[in-house]
This record gives sequence, structure tokens and C-alpha cells, in this order.
Amino acid sequence: MPRPSHEHEQEAIRRGLRVSTASAAWTLLSGGSSIAAGVLSGSLVLVAFGAVGLMDALGSFSLIVHFRHALRQQNLSERKEIWALRLVRFGMAAVGAGTLGDSAFRLSSHSTANSSPFGVMLAGVSLLVLILLASAKLRIAPRVPSRALRADGWLSGIGALLAGVTLIGSGLQATLGWWWLDSTAAAVVGATALGLSFAAGRG
Repeated sequence: MPRPSHEHEQEAIRRGLRVSTASAAWTLLSGGSSIAAGVLSGSLVLVAFGAVGLMDALGSFSLIVHFRHALRQQNLSERKEIWALRLVRFGMAAVGAGTLGDSAFRLSSHSTANSSPFGVMLAGVSLLVLILLASAKLRIAPRVPSRALRADGWLSGIGALLAGVTLIGSGLQATLGWWWLDSTAAAVVGATALGLSFAAGRG
């Protein structure tokens, strides 16, 4: 695949900077709100969803620094690219491992989560926003090119997946009483996050 021209690459970097800025703002706000709602309602998926959001925000902030430097220097820094990728991978791995551990504990102790109207509403809005952010990151990443932005797109996708799980899980738990669904679904998403973290490192 031929490398994009310098002009096209600079435009792609500007787009990467814009989507990273939007992602940082949204995930910081929604992540903090989701963790608070999850703690109050006892929902592991909401807490995990919020943790993904905060890790996504951390990765987005590193990309903001990376892309701003690239625009000033008129060239991408391989060193900053590597550090941004490491931060995003760390975020995915931390969320995956933490979610799996907490899921196992809750399943073994038969812990249940109470539905939170605010959490469900936040998950519904986040599902749409994160799908848009993930799609934009994955579309722009090969044009930069940036493996870190691509991995951050995967992380946004994990957040969207957790948002969908929250919506479906809340409905099924309320109607069918499936107490185990919240933790089981979170465990699946946690395993997915770990897998994507390793995949991002292998390119």
C-alpha cells in the first residue's frame, strides 16, 4: 500500500486530532458518570463501561499530544506513536483483566445488579456516540497512518459493545430475572479487550 502524500497525511493528522479531542471530551464525561451510576446501582457492566471510557480518554489525550506535535513538526514522531499505542494497549489490558476478575467474583457470590434509569439512558446515548467515534478512528487511522489511533478505535468499539450489553442486560434482567447476565456479559467483553490488546501489539 503506497504511503499517502505529505499534504494528505497532514490533513489526516488534523482529522485524527479532531476525533481524538471529541473522544477525550465525551469519554471523560460519560466514563465518570457511568462509574458513579454503576457504583450506586451495583452494576458491573456500568462500572466496566465507565472504566473503558476513562482509559479511552487517556489514550485520546496521548493521541492529542502526538498529533499536535506532528502538526508542529510537519512529521509524525515514531516515539510518540509507540507511547500512545502502549497507553491504549495498557488501557484495554487493564479493563479486560479487571472486568474478568470482578465478573468471576460476582458470579461465584451470585451478586445481582439493580437497574439504573440514568445508567441505561447514558448507555443508549453512548452506544450511538461510540459507534460514530470508533468508525471515524478506524477510517482515519490508515490514512495517517497510526496504529495507536486504530487501537483507540478498537477501544471505543469495546465501549460501544459494553453499552449495548448494558441495554440488553438491563432489559433481560428486569423481565426474565437473569441475575448472571450482567457479570457474564462483562466477562466476555473483558476477554475481548484482552485479546485486542495483544492483537494491537502484534500489529
